Amino acid sequence: MSSLIFILILALAVFFIKQYNSLQSLTVEIKEARANIIVAYEKKVAIVNQFAGLVDKYGDYEKNIQLKVSDNFVEMARETAKAVQNITALANQFPELKADTQYGKFLEAISENETFISNKREIYNFQVKEYNSAIAQIPMVFVAAMLGFKQAPFFDPKNEAALAEFSGADPEAIKNLAKEGTDKLRDTFDKKTNAPKQQEPAEQPEKPASVEELEQQVLKQNELSKSVDTEETKQDDKK
Repeated sequence: MSSLIFILILALAVFFIKQYNSLQSLTVEIKEARANIIVAYEKKVAIVNQFAGLVDKYGDYEKNIQLKVSDNFVEMARETAKAVQNITALANQFPELKADTQYGKFLEAISENETFISNKREIYNFQVKEYNSAIAQIPMVFVAAMLGFKQAPFFDPKNEAALAEFSGADPEAIKNLAKEGTDKLRDTFDKKTNAPKQQEPAEQPEKPASVEELEQQVLKQNELSKSVDTEETKQDDKK
């Protein structure tokens, strides 16, 4: 019985590990997708700063558009959008700036970057959909609940904190579950090790022969003795 319990616990452990690895893989893909969105906004910051020299001749405007990258893509999105809007407004005020070929390249680079950001957002939302669908299906829903996997938030520029906080499994839940499983295995192993060994059945004494069997044995011995005596008599006669 203890062996069966041990095998069952081991099978459940293997099952949970497999499901955990699957969910953890989806979690990593979501985090990578979010990181790619941040990279896309960092590129936008670089584009804005690269073309900052266009407005050098227009007063002190340059110092107002020098941007810095950060892990908060919402902040970068807001600052870059503001900078692009200001440069565009300035170009409308100064025809020579608007006619500059560098300004045209700037607008083209910004447009390509916006498309790039849009693609990264779609990839992120796709990964979130895959993950959320996975943890809502049986039997994954039970594994997700026990390991602390929660729903992932879809992309929302106004709720960057929720995107940043998403981490997948709850480390404390995994720790507790692993401890419980280890304790169960240890208890089962100890019971199996300390179980009393079954004693081998003692050898049964030979069953005494019945009266009929004894009589037959005596008759056989007598016949054998007579045969031996007859053989010896023949040998003596020959001599």
